[in-house]
Amino acid sequence: MNVLRTLFNRRLRGFRVIEVVACGCLAVLVLSVYMTKASAGREASAIAGINQDIATEQKRLRLLKAELAHLEQPQRLERLSTQYLALAPVPARRETVPDGLTEVARQAGAERSVADASGGAR
Repeated sequence: MNVLRTLFNRRLRGFRVIEVVACGCLAVLVLSVYMTKASAGREASAIAGINQDIATEQKRLRLLKAELAHLEQPQRLERLSTQYLALAPVPARRETVPDGLTEVARQAGAERSVADASGGAR
């Protein structure tokens, strides 16, 4: 008990030692609160920037999806394929079932051999 009383009553340049220690602790606390607040402000700013980037990317994504929907319209693709590639729908006589593919291949081979034979006679 005597040691505590001595610690509280001891003076350093007119101030009690306990007051100097308390002021030092207070200064450390104030500095740490200031640093924490500044750090939180920087992080909040960074988060706001990232949120803005996300919003920008979402707008761009919506725009790209709309453009893709426009570009993939079947009527547009059909019009372009007819206009630039001279493509047309497959006639019904050219359609077959999977089991008939071997017959189609034989007919194509026969047509090719006839064309080769007539081309070789020239």
